[in-house]
Amino acid sequence: MKKVNYKKASTYYLVGNLFNKGMSFITVPIFTRILATSDYGIITTYNSWISILSMVVGFALHMGIRAAFIDYEDKIDDFMSVTTTFTLASGLVLTGMVMGGAFFIKTNLGLTLIFLCMMQGISTALVQNYTHYLMMQYRYKFRTVLMILPNLISVILSVLAILFVVKSEKYMGRIVPTAAVNIIFGVLLVILVYRKSHMLFNKEYLRFGLAVSAPLVLHGIALNILSQSDRVMISALADTSQTGIYSLIYNFSMLATVVTTSLDGVWIPWFTERYKAKKISNINKYAVDYIHLMTYIMIGLIMVGPEIVQILADARYWEGIKIIPPVVLANYIIFVYTMYVNVEHFHKKTVFITINTVIAAVSNLILNFIFIPYFGYVAAAYTTLVSYIIALLLHARYSKRLEKKLYPIKLFLPSLLHILAAVAVFYVFMDMPAVRWGAVAVYLGVMAFINRGMILRLVPQLSFLKKFRKKS
Repeated sequence: MKKVNYKKASTYYLVGNLFNKGMSFITVPIFTRILATSDYGIITTYNSWISILSMVVGFALHMGIRAAFIDYEDKIDDFMSVTTTFTLASGLVLTGMVMGGAFFIKTNLGLTLIFLCMMQGISTALVQNYTHYLMMQYRYKFRTVLMILPNLISVILSVLAILFVVKSEKYMGRIVPTAAVNIIFGVLLVILVYRKSHMLFNKEYLRFGLAVSAPLVLHGIALNILSQSDRVMISALADTSQTGIYSLIYNFSMLATVVTTSLDGVWIPWFTERYKAKKISNINKYAVDYIHLMTYIMIGLIMVGPEIVQILADARYWEGIKIIPPVVLANYIIFVYTMYVNVEHFHKKTVFITINTVIAAVSNLILNFIFIPYFGYVAAAYTTLVSYIIALLLHARYSKRLEKKLYPIKLFLPSLLHILAAVAVFYVFMDMPAVRWGAVAVYLGVMAFINRGMILRLVPQLSFLKKFRKKS
């Protein structure tokens, strides 16, 4: 860290995350208007499978690459070459098995779609491995480009394909360009890796990487089940139109995810540095500011959500407005439990992380199977929230065994009460936007006054607040 500009690197990562997540959100109004709800549902289900496949194919080896910078830093290019070979081999073997099974079963999905899904899954795993390689070398400019460029190119090509090329099955206009772009970038990264090292296999390196990453494979799959299985199960137990509506509301909630993901890139290294020095009180102090910031964002999203959804999509999707509160609240729960998971990661308790996440994921599957046939996508919103609460309780309980004084529950209770109050206001005044917007404006104004010290620390450029603080 002494050899690089930490603030500059953090800024690049922030911009990359904001663009990468924000692009998906910004393009929602485009795709919801040029695609039917069923097409939109198929695309989101396809993306869910990509997330799961990339974890299975890659064996979460990006975590092994991070660890290799400690034990094999001088031979990291050889290590990358070996992990790349393993990822390609495991991906091709799995592709052969899946394609063979699909051919004999004669699934309705189509062999072309399945093949694209497998190839994109392999490419996604390769890109993830390489971005972690760049991160550990602090090559933040290249990493940021790699985060932005594939997404930007695939969006542009997808819009052109849907509007001017694809006449029927328009979901293919989004899937094919995205898969092609990701595959091309995957191939280019493989070339870059093998240009630095021609070592294709090393038992020691592979054993080391899998020892670190293998316990996290199931954890990653469980996380994907928690976040993605709803859409798959809605498509299977209800219909793809409901999946499209549900996915739109979840894409709306990405506004919160954009912020949490971006700030995590700054918070995690800061937390790690402080925790190494056992500065527990210092971490708890700034955690309060972090929690307050996320609370205000979540409340703002809940209160102005209906109008944003109406801008994002046409009237076909508006019935999904009623599930905004549980979806946003689920994002807040994710934010909270991630803080406890960071403690578990620090202590390398990956097995227990996996166990806790799997329990929550299985709970989600069971609840979805019971309630989606009766209540459709509405049930999925609440079952996901319940499952994330289960994950929070499990991770918080185990984290407390590792470090009792870190993140006491009382830090989160006031914020949770504020959000629950906002949910109540939302449902009472759901059809009265002036009341909701007025209420959130007053609330945020009062909170800005009370927390002006925090705002000044986060945004020091607001120097005029210093004079105001002195007068008050």
